[in-house]
Amino acid sequence: MSNRRRNLRKAAAALTGAAALMALLTACNGTATGSVTSDGGTAAPAAGDATGNGGSTGSGGSTGSGGSTGSGSGSGSTPAGNTGSGSSTGGSTGSSTSGGSSASGGSVAACQASGLGYSWADSGSGTGQQKHAVVALTNKSGHSCTLYGFPGVDLVNSGQQWSLQRTNATPKRVTLANGASANFTITFLVPAQGDSTTFTPTTVVITAPDQRTSYDLPWHGGAVVLQDGATHPGTYVGPVGE
Repeated sequence: MSNRRRNLRKAAAALTGAAALMALLTACNGTATGSVTSDGGTAAPAAGDATGNGGSTGSGGSTGSGGSTGSGSGSGSTPAGNTGSGSSTGGSTGSSTSGGSSASGGSVAACQASGLGYSWADSGSGTGQQKHAVVALTNKSGHSCTLYGFPGVDLVNSGQQWSLQRTNATPKRVTLANGASANFTITFLVPAQGDSTTFTPTTVVITAPDQRTSYDLPWHGGAVVLQDGATHPGTYVGPVGE
């Protein structure tokens, strides 16, 4: 009897131990809450990351400035993974020309004093007190040449010289073929009764436009009213080709 009781107690102890062992094993093998990252694993991007790996945006090139042509291109991945590309042209190529255009007849040389002939086309005419004398300048150079501007004109006698004023007329360029002529006009004021200050030239000294060498023509117009100190004298000279 006593042996049977001991055996029952041993069996109960064994069952109790087995139950305790099962409870311990159940606790150790339970499911854990939360996320777990295994060794060597990759964590998911945190919320709010705007761009994944390789997500840079492509650039569309640069724009040139100042009239020069610039071009450029760029490519890259957008945040959505699409490839972006672009190009731009920075303005158009400018062109310019040098300031002003060539003057008409610019390829024809100016008439030189040594290649000109001087003569009276009209030595003095007109009615009333103011008269006109016309001088012809003839091209004798053997080639074409141009005249532009006012001649220098001096009325001279043995004791006096009067450099005539010019009009405010706008001169024009005159191209002369060999043998051709261009005229200019000397307007002069003859004395009236009672004029005391008179001057009788004997020679007209003519200097062609842009020249330094002069030529003498005999004066045939008679006496003129001397107004060498006047602001607006009645005797003056006009441009060539007027």
